[in-house]
Amino acid sequence: MARANPLPPDERRAAILTASEPLVMQYGREVSTRQIAEAAGIAEGTIFRVFPNKDAVIDAVIGDAFDAETTFAALTGIDSELDLTTRLELAVEVLEARMRRVVSLFGALRTDPQTVTDAGRSEHERRRERHEEQRRAGNARLTAALVQVIGPDAERLKLPADKAADLIRGLVFTVTHPGIGVTISDEPREIVDTLLHGILTPTHAGLSPC
Repeated sequence: MARANPLPPDERRAAILTASEPLVMQYGREVSTRQIAEAAGIAEGTIFRVFPNKDAVIDAVIGDAFDAETTFAALTGIDSELDLTTRLELAVEVLEARMRRVVSLFGALRTDPQTVTDAGRSEHERRRERHEEQRRAGNARLTAALVQVIGPDAERLKLPADKAADLIRGLVFTVTHPGIGVTISDEPREIVDTLLHGILTPTHAGLSPC
């Protein structure tokens, strides 16, 4: 293999993670550093100039998926001049992409508890706690971004904007997670229509509640 062109450490790290993610989705923790190196177009030893071991690469892939900053930027970049329905449809599309990515990774990395040693179980718990902490922090960032997407239309909603934002995130999670098994459409247009107008048809929307 030809020697990889020198890259700054941050760029080399990003390139390795980009090459690793689809492999992790396919092979889980059984992916090899040789496979990663071939996908990244680098020598296997180059990986260890950036990461101490294979588990560190995989943990970084997970951490990158949980990192809310890219999604936050995409949400806050939605044009505030658009109407509320269009803004929310774009937001749902962004959130669905993030959710599918995270779910795919965790599905591939699911571990059978019967096969984990005591030492491995302790490390698994430490990873789980780190990821859970990162997930909570990320969700808070995404709620804040959705509040910004709602913007001046917040006064039109029945719920406070932060509660509406949490409802949006929850519904996106529900319709995109394959393990939940709901049959509601994951089309952004239909999700937003249900959020804004409920499940009654327009001809019955004015009916008094039962």
